[in-house]
Amino acid sequence: MRRRRWSRGFRRLRTVLGTRGMAACAIAVTAVLVVGFVAATWSVPGHPVPGMTPTDLSKLQVGPYPSAPAEFTPFYGSTADAYAIESRRMLTYLAGPDVIDPDIRYLGGARLLSSSGDFDDTNGPFPKNWQPVAERNRLIAGAYIWRNNDSVRARKHITLAIQRFPTEQAARAATDGYWDALNSPERHTIPISAADLPADTRDSVRASSRTDDRGELVAAHGVYVIIGHAVIPQTDPAALGARLQEMLRAQLTAMADLKPTPLEDLPDLPSNPDHILDLTLPNQYDMSDSDRASGGGRGGIYTPAGALHFERDTAVARPAFAAAGVDLVARNGATVYRTRDLAAAFGLQAALTRLGRDDDEVPNPAGVTDAHCVRLDEPEPIRDATYLCAVVYGRYVAVIGAQARFSGGAPASFEQRVSAQYSMLARSG
Repeated sequence: MRRRRWSRGFRRLRTVLGTRGMAACAIAVTAVLVVGFVAATWSVPGHPVPGMTPTDLSKLQVGPYPSAPAEFTPFYGSTADAYAIESRRMLTYLAGPDVIDPDIRYLGGARLLSSSGDFDDTNGPFPKNWQPVAERNRLIAGAYIWRNNDSVRARKHITLAIQRFPTEQAARAATDGYWDALNSPERHTIPISAADLPADTRDSVRASSRTDDRGELVAAHGVYVIIGHAVIPQTDPAALGARLQEMLRAQLTAMADLKPTPLEDLPDLPSNPDHILDLTLPNQYDMSDSDRASGGGRGGIYTPAGALHFERDTAVARPAFAAAGVDLVARNGATVYRTRDLAAAFGLQAALTRLGRDDDEVPNPAGVTDAHCVRLDEPEPIRDATYLCAVVYGRYVAVIGAQARFSGGAPASFEQRVSAQYSMLARSG
């Protein structure tokens, strides 16, 4: 039964990639993923250690959700699903706005990029008139982050994105196309010093503004396009130019070791190391599992540097990740973090559920003592979750979120999902 399900998935991936003239890539994807996912039936190490509270797993109310590790089966319905593997990897090489300016720490949005769904004048990260440019030049993958300083009177904002194209020529053409679509008579150029930039970037950098307190930047770098948007507190073209230049240099530094993965080698990228996604609540039951940022919410793994982009406040999360020794993160219906040990896991749990000024604690699900649950005053921006609960088991921390109902309360499924996620971790070894 399990092999038949895998076979159907691989045939679908072969068809999807084949329709784009990528039959060779599809064959490679199929061959390597078959080997990788056959191993997914292995159990993940994890044993109770001193400090955890004993729990009677048989009494947990888990509803329709799995209560034991569940084999992760990837979904490939389009080329975008395959390219999302590369986008997740690219998140590691996306510069953090808080690294550029520590004040710019609060998450506004983060997502993987593709040629569809990301170009919308109302809700998308990029303007609608950029979409034909991306499609014409065959955008493959990308990553996007924006943060702000949570101030109305002295607003600061940084958006950064990197997009991958099939060739350097396509990346350069996309840069030119974006600039042409962005340009208008009311905009003026913001000078950017190119003297110390890489040779393949130097003559492609363009920056402009309408108001001198916000501006945009585009630049080509190899097969990549760097896109930036900045808001500063005052109208000052020199300060705006300095901020855009800081952003470009930070992004070039962050991607110094980024090399494009050949499309036929995409399946060689780790898809489920140490079977961590088998421990992560699946995303297949209800809308509360939605993750708009991570390739349709179909599950994936991230480095700590990549996963940090999804955290609400990097001033809290960045040092907490380092202190806890986080080395691997999985996102699916929940987010599972692997830390150094149990003590580190409890430290990370405390950081991820730290109460803001207007946040409140809420009761743990019945029977799950090693949990901390909160109600946020402002929903977190990735899954629009108002309720968050972090559970600890061994070296793992899992965070489960839920959107508030119309009444403001948590949905009935929230406690079931928290209990199910805890049970999955506890039954992993």
